Amino acid sequence: MLKILCTAEFDKTYLDILSEFAEVRQRGFSVNQDFREMLTKEELINELGDADIFIVGYDKVTDEIIRSAPDLKLILSVRDGPEENIDVKTCKELGIPVLFSAGRCARVVPEHTMLLILASARPLIWANNALYSGLWSKETQIKEPERYFNFFKRIDESHEIYGKTLGIVGAGRNGVGLAQRAQAFGMKIIAFDPYADKNRMDSLGIELVDLMTLMSASDYVSMMARVTPETTGMIGKKEFSAMKQDACFVNTGRAALVDNAALLEALQNGRIRAALDVYDAEPISRNSPLLKLDPSRVLLSPHFAGCSVERINFHSKAATDNILHFLKGIENSHMYDKEVIHTEEYTKRGGVLWNSMK
Repeated sequence: MLKILCTAEFDKTYLDILSEFAEVRQRGFSVNQDFREMLTKEELINELGDADIFIVGYDKVTDEIIRSAPDLKLILSVRDGPEENIDVKTCKELGIPVLFSAGRCARVVPEHTMLLILASARPLIWANNALYSGLWSKETQIKEPERYFNFFKRIDESHEIYGKTLGIVGAGRNGVGLAQRAQAFGMKIIAFDPYADKNRMDSLGIELVDLMTLMSASDYVSMMARVTPETTGMIGKKEFSAMKQDACFVNTGRAALVDNAALLEALQNGRIRAALDVYDAEPISRNSPLLKLDPSRVLLSPHFAGCSVERINFHSKAATDNILHFLKGIENSHMYDKEVIHTEEYTKRGGVLWNSMK
């Protein structure tokens, strides 16, 4: 019987399906979804000792760990970007295919990003906190009329998003998902993505433009690109300087896409607003200069754009389908590097499982 190690959060329905043909062990984070229970390097090496298949979420799967797992033949990442925590180069070298759960955040990330846009247009969180602090009260109105007046002045500066331009950097699944949601609110969509198909973008009502045009024309700029050597630090001082006064920069992608020192400078100067979900160092320090900025202009969320109960169900089903397809010899497009199947090592590792469930 095949042996599967699962360290990712996983829906029981799909664990039961896998258990019909394999011995499934849940360890580490997968047991209670508690990051304090993440396996150490030594523990992960020990658990992978006899595993044929590894379902992984957030564990750092290094060269050393992979080489210490002689029976490992297939890795299933529940993430959309397995290269972020798996040494995919070593996997290819050893003939171990890496499959991933494509599209698991294609709903939740666009939804969260849309939430940030709406809550920035109308400073919802700031106004909610003001209410609970007693700022919107008869007592404040009578005793501190100037403070009360300034509160309402800020409220009256709220904006509608109808007719505004949303610039999306990266027109993949998440970018298109955001575009469709924003279009429902009457926003105009432009995007920068050198690899996007123009005809498809046209059919979706998305106008492709160059990056500097996007930065200067947008009322809201949303980062949806993947981190690559080409995109790392792609938004810097030059790009922020091109933005409209009081335009809003939204990042639910990755902090590495941005020169965050330049972003902080633009925010401190009051040129732009921002809504951020990702940061250079996480969790952020209580002394972070971001926390000292005007909360009516800067909205921060704790890197949870990709979190939802539904996402777990999605990636569990996707990972299970990927395993079953592989074992049944059914090709799918969710293999990180398909060139692995042409290597000699593949015949000794991943290839042993291919089409083995007949």
